[in-house]
Amino acid sequence: MASIDLDSARDDDQPRGGNGPLGERLPEPMQRALRDIAALLTRTIGTALAVALVLTAGIWSSRTMISRGYEISADTYGPWRHWRNEGRLDADPYTRAHLSGSGMLRISSDSAGIFEAASDSAGARLHSSCDYVIEGASMSGLWWSLSVFDSTGQLIANDAERYAFTSDTAALNPDGSFIVTLGRDARPGNWLPTGGAGRLIMNFTILDPATGLSDDARLERNKLLPAIRREGCS
Repeated sequence: MASIDLDSARDDDQPRGGNGPLGERLPEPMQRALRDIAALLTRTIGTALAVALVLTAGIWSSRTMISRGYEISADTYGPWRHWRNEGRLDADPYTRAHLSGSGMLRISSDSAGIFEAASDSAGARLHSSCDYVIEGASMSGLWWSLSVFDSTGQLIANDAERYAFTSDTAALNPDGSFIVTLGRDARPGNWLPTGGAGRLIMNFTILDPATGLSDDARLERNKLLPAIRREGCS
C-alpha cells in the first residue's frame, strides 16, 4: 500500500487566494457569488422593512381616521367631534367604520347634530377617576340629550339607573342654560355616574326642528356646544 504524506495533504487541502478570514477559505468566484447574494438579501430586507413600515403606518392612520376622524369626515368644536355624514347613505368609509365600531344606531346627520368627546376642554382624556362639570348654553328651544359611555360604547351600569339627561329631564337654569356633573360619587342636581368604567366617551345630540336648519343656522348651533371642565381626580 502506498504511503500518504500527511503534511503535504494538509497543505494541499488549504484553499488558495482571497483576503481576510473568508478569503483564506474560499476561491474568488465563490466570494463574489456570496457578496452578490449578501447584497441581494440586503436589498430584499430593506424592501420588506419599507413595506412593513408602510403597512404599519397605513393601519395606524386608518385606525386614527376611524376613531378620531379627520377633515374629510369630521369637524371639531373644542372637545367635541362631529361626523358630518353620520347615518347618511353616502357616508364615507371611515364614517361607516366608526359607526359600525361604536355599536350604536345613530340618527342621520341630516336630522341632528351628533357630537362625541373623549377629552375635556383642556385636552385631557376623560376618565372615571375624575369628576367633571359640563356647562351648556341655552339651545334656543332645540331638543338635546347628554349621555356617557365607557370606551367600548356601552352604557355604564349604576344603581341609580341614570344614563342620560335631556332638555326635558335636566333641571335647567332660568335662562335655559344647564349644568351636568359626571363622577363616581352621588351628588345633587344633574349627576351622571361613571363608576369604575375607566376611559369615557360623552355623546351630545341636538335634534333639528321639524322645519330643518340651514347650514348657517347649524354653524351657529355648533358654537353653543357645552364646555367640559375637570374638577379633580382621585
